[in-house]
Amino acid sequence: MSIENEVSNVKMTKVRFWIILILCIIGILLSSELSYIFYKTNFLEHFAQSFCSISNLIDCDGVAQTSYALTFGVPNAIWGIVLYLLFLFLLFVDKIQEKFKNTIFDVFENPRSYIATIGLVSFCLSMVLAGISIFKIDKICVLCFCVYFVNLFIALAANSKGFFLYDIKTTIIDFFKGVKKYFILFLVVLIAFISALVYFDKSLVFSPKLKKEKQLKEFYEAKTNKYAVKGNILGKKDAPIKLYIYSDFNCPFCKVLNIMLHKAAKGKNVLVEDVNFPLDTSCNHRIGSTLGGHENSCLYARYAIAAKKQGYYWGAANVFFYNKPKTQDEIEVEFKKAHLDIDINQLHYDANSPETYAKLENDINSAADKGIIGTPVVEIEGIQYMGAMPYDDLVNKIDLALKRAKNK
Repeated sequence: MSIENEVSNVKMTKVRFWIILILCIIGILLSSELSYIFYKTNFLEHFAQSFCSISNLIDCDGVAQTSYALTFGVPNAIWGIVLYLLFLFLLFVDKIQEKFKNTIFDVFENPRSYIATIGLVSFCLSMVLAGISIFKIDKICVLCFCVYFVNLFIALAANSKGFFLYDIKTTIIDFFKGVKKYFILFLVVLIAFISALVYFDKSLVFSPKLKKEKQLKEFYEAKTNKYAVKGNILGKKDAPIKLYIYSDFNCPFCKVLNIMLHKAAKGKNVLVEDVNFPLDTSCNHRIGSTLGGHENSCLYARYAIAAKKQGYYWGAANVFFYNKPKTQDEIEVEFKKAHLDIDINQLHYDANSPETYAKLENDINSAADKGIIGTPVVEIEGIQYMGAMPYDDLVNKIDLALKRAKNK
């Protein structure tokens, strides 16, 4: 006797049917509440604390804001709703089969076994999420744990005989029978499903906050500026709008914003101009004291201005942001490594000339006169924005400025 013939259709009793139906309804309600929690914590700037967020440990809101609240870019709560709708479909598939005979619905020969198998698999996956919640996130979502056990109870209520072995075997056999019978349709659905998951995972449309964090991570963790230019022009010389960036070469947020501006300048019709505002009192007397780690900022600013005279301002800026030479000799070495075709003797002369000191003082005073006391600050069409913002926000502000310039 073949293994397929060993598998018989085990009918579901009314008691089991109602137990699973009630558990599915409970699961949908819990998943819907979790979906709402996910929505408000990820899409709303200000939201009321959920009833299940009562401490640092018991915190549904906190869990919902982590990347672990999504699987393949889709919130786990939505996966839960889909799961319970699938269970409901399998509960009533015999009714559907009676109405639509000799159709694709006929492949569902043993729905009870499918419910048991899928319920068991979902519970096992739930235990993985539970482990992540306890040991990785250090937060517990009470509603999530309720869902996990609903999955277990559904699996137990649908279990046919033995410890799920019969149901798992039945499900696997029926699955391959169905795939063999409707292979083309299965392939089309599989490709569409995988494509959708790839889109959701890459776009993070369900979690704009995580998307912003991911974008910032790209810039904060960058070891080099892959959009870097070496010359004096960043952007387009005849652009309708000019962006001013007030920065310090020892400022980590300036480095982040510097990469963003380089990226934006490649795709937008803008011109970016850097205004030196070193947070170092050896040249900047408009601030109270030198910030820690900014002791060489005036030196870098003078050499950047000197490099600009030879057409390598942004190449010099890139060296200072990433290599941090401490002396004039080290600057010379790093410029050579960066393949900046600079006359070194002229560079040293210009960096220490009265003209460069005057230019740097003018940059500092022009920034301070506008009320700037720290870095970075981006000025777009006279509007100042303090700090490193998400890249999408920067692009949106540039687009609005371009529209205003176009309408003038």
